[in-house]
Amino acid sequence: MQNNSLKSNIMRVLSANFLVAAVGFIGSFIFPRILSIDSYAQYHTFTLYVSYITILHLGFPSGMVVNYAGKDVNDLDKNRLKTESLITFFILLFFSIVFTVIALVSKSEILFYIAIVILPFCSVGSYRSLLQAWSQFKTYSRISMVLSVSVPLLALTIYLVSGSLSGQQYILSYLFVYWVAFVWMLFQVFRILKGSHCTKFLSKENLDTEKTGIVMVLGSYINTLFTSVDKQFVNSVFSTSDFAYYSFGLSLQSLMTVFITSIAQPLFPAMAQGRWEDKEYNSIKELLFIFGTLSGCAYFAASIIVKAFIPKYVDSLEVIVVYFLVFPAMAVVNCIYVNLYKIKKKTATYTKTLIGLLLLAVVLDTIAVRVLNNYIGIAIATVIIYYIWLVVGAFQFKFIKIKLRDVLYLLLFVAVFLIFVNCISNDFVGFFAYFIVIALLDLVFYGKNLKKYISFYKK
Repeated sequence: MQNNSLKSNIMRVLSANFLVAAVGFIGSFIFPRILSIDSYAQYHTFTLYVSYITILHLGFPSGMVVNYAGKDVNDLDKNRLKTESLITFFILLFFSIVFTVIALVSKSEILFYIAIVILPFCSVGSYRSLLQAWSQFKTYSRISMVLSVSVPLLALTIYLVSGSLSGQQYILSYLFVYWVAFVWMLFQVFRILKGSHCTKFLSKENLDTEKTGIVMVLGSYINTLFTSVDKQFVNSVFSTSDFAYYSFGLSLQSLMTVFITSIAQPLFPAMAQGRWEDKEYNSIKELLFIFGTLSGCAYFAASIIVKAFIPKYVDSLEVIVVYFLVFPAMAVVNCIYVNLYKIKKKTATYTKTLIGLLLLAVVLDTIAVRVLNNYIGIAIATVIIYYIWLVVGAFQFKFIKIKLRDVLYLLLFVAVFLIFVNCISNDFVGFFAYFIVIALLDLVFYGKNLKKYISFYKK
C-alpha cells in the first residue's frame, strides 16, 4: 500500500510537471524569438530578483512544514493553524510595504514590481510547501501546473492580440497570475480554517516554529544564493546580450530540474515517515544517476530547435552543453541530500555546507571571469561545485556510498556526452546514438537495480 501511495504521488507530480515542462519548453523558444534581447534580459533580471525574496517570510512557514511533515491536514489543530497563517500574512505584508516605500523613494521600476509580488509569491509558495508536507500532491500539482502554464500563456496572448510583447508586459503577466493565485489560495485557507479561532500569537509553540524555520530558511536561502550566484555574476560583469544568452541556457536547464523536483517532492514525506532503511538510499542514488544521464537526450532536441527556430541564440548552446553535465549530481543532491538534511535534523550541517559551497562558487566564478573572461567558465564552475557537493554529502551521510562503479559510470557519461555533442553534427543521429549508448551503460552498471525498479512499478 505504501509503495502504491508513493508511486501514485510521484506519477501525479511527474504527469502534471510534464505538461508544465512541455509548455515551458515551447515558451523557452517562443519568447526569445518574439522578445528583443533587452526585453528578454529585463524579464530574467526580474525573476532573478524574485528568487531573492523567498527569505522575507522569515522562515515561519518553513517551521510549519517541518512540524506538519507527513501529517493529515484534517487532524491538525485548526486554531493554531489559523494563528500561524495570520503570522505569515502579517510578516509578508510588512515587507511589501517596506519595499514599496524603497521603490518609490529610489524610483526603481524593478523594485516596485518586486514590492508588488512579495505577498502573493511568498504566500502561494508557503501554501504549496504545506501541501507537500501534507502529501496533498494532487492539489499541489494543479497549482504548480497552473502557475507555470498561465504566465507564458497570458504573455503569448498579449503578443497575439497586440502584435508585440515587451519585457514590462511579460513581468505584468507574472504579477497578474500570482495575484489571482493568491486570491484563490485565500479562499482555500478560509475553507480549511472555517469556524476556528486564533490562539496566542506570542506563544512558545510559535517561537519554536520560528526557531526551527529560521534555520531552515537560512539554509534554503543560502541555497538560493548558491544556485543564482552564477547568473548574478553574468548579470553584473558581462553585457546585456551575454546575460540574455546565459539566461536562455539556464531556462532550458530549469526545464529538466522540473522533473528532478517532481521526484524530490513526493520523496520528502515518504522519507519523513521512515519508509526506507538507510542502506536503501544507495539504490535510489543509482536510479537518480540513471535519470540524470538520460536527461542528456534533451540537449539534442534543444539544439535542433535553437538552430532551426532561433539562430540568434545559437551561442547559448555552449552553456547548455555544460549545464547538462550537472544533472546526475544535481538529482542526488536535490532529491536525497537536501531531504536528508531535514529528516535527519542536520539543518546546521546543511547551512554550513551551503555557506562553504557558496564561498567556493564565488571563488571559482571569480577565477573563471579573470582567466576565461566569458560566461562559459562560470557554467563550468557551477557544474564542478555540484559534483563536489555529491562527494561531500557522501561523507556527511555515511550510509550513502560513492563507489568506484559510480565514479566510472559518471566519467563515461561525461566522455560520451561531450564526444557525441562535438563529433556528431546531425542532432537527430546524436539523440538516438546517445540514448542507446547511455541505456547500455545503465544496464551494465545498474541493471539489477533497474529490474527491481521496473518490478516496483508493475505492482
